[in-house]
Amino acid sequence: MVLRRREFLKGSAAIGLGGVATSLIGGTAFATEGVLDIFFNSDTNVIEFWSSAVKPAFEAANPGTTLNLVSGGGGASMNALSERAFAALQSGTDPQIDMMEAIGPYHPEGSIEAGLWVDFSTLGLSNMSKVNPAVIDNQWSLPYRGSQVVMMYNAEKVPTPPKTFEELIAWIKANPGQFAYARPDQGDSGACFIERALQEVTGRDESLFTNDNYTEDYANPMFEKLWVLLNDIAPSLYKGGEYTGGNTPSIQLLASGVISMTIAWSDMALVAMNEGVVPETTSVAQLQDLAFIGGYSSVLVPTVAANKDLSLKLADFLISPEVQNKVVSELGGFPSINWSEMSPELQEKFANVATTSIPTFPGPWESHLFDGWYRNVASNLTR
Repeated sequence: MVLRRREFLKGSAAIGLGGVATSLIGGTAFATEGVLDIFFNSDTNVIEFWSSAVKPAFEAANPGTTLNLVSGGGGASMNALSERAFAALQSGTDPQIDMMEAIGPYHPEGSIEAGLWVDFSTLGLSNMSKVNPAVIDNQWSLPYRGSQVVMMYNAEKVPTPPKTFEELIAWIKANPGQFAYARPDQGDSGACFIERALQEVTGRDESLFTNDNYTEDYANPMFEKLWVLLNDIAPSLYKGGEYTGGNTPSIQLLASGVISMTIAWSDMALVAMNEGVVPETTSVAQLQDLAFIGGYSSVLVPTVAANKDLSLKLADFLISPEVQNKVVSELGGFPSINWSEMSPELQEKFANVATTSIPTFPGPWESHLFDGWYRNVASNLTR
């Protein structure tokens, strides 16, 4: 079975923007009362989740309401929708956009200062106190689902998973051949493993790595420490130093029983567990010193949305335990609310993944990091 990594910021071409949004842009139009026009920047699996888990429940609880779920068509098209909302704000008209999904509030330039987006920190939504503060990036974006790299393991063979990266390295050395990670350029879970290793050898200081501070002179001393660590554990990896060809091959090795632990994105891990792709004894855990990299998708609501009050009611519903439990069990995502607010069954099942940090790593560093990995750690491999 092939499991595909969920791309949280990927637009789907399955439902084009042109068929719906272009007609709305083309002339004067007015929102239909009770119809929420929601535009998605996520893949079709997310829209399907809304169609099956969010839409029926919200419409049933709010008679006369209809959720109109529309694929936004990807980055440029979603930006065009944000521009349309900004233009509506300036002209005092209806943008025919009630909510936008998986897009940030920073476009167009000046939109935040102009008050384009609802500030969720000021609204007192009934479920807002349940949201994990670690997943909130800004006050205009309401996070409702996420994914984070985790340790995925066979609990029968690993009864007590590592809690720190140091403990993980010690476990790898104490259990030769039982751990695998993917080549960083072929599986983003593998990239996240070596990025977390880099954070470890530099004192777990995330501020050392930013989008605009890479230089060879600055990075090389830190990279040299990383190569020492990764070469040290290489003989203890799967088959004495082999690397998988991606996220799915790593999970397949675990499923076959060849290894006892790997690194995986939480959504892929949860899907594999929910669909019985891996043994029933499979579990996931998160580091408790500095977690592996992750990210959360949010919703925005324009302040000029014609159905703003109803949109905010929907936003509150998205962060309710009712929906958040389904984010885990049906979508294979991570909840944005605290695990203590989730169902007892899910709390018990995922007791080891709760985290207080959601680290990131800057994209501009990655190509240099991957090139160095091939030269200094896996020089026997060709790209």
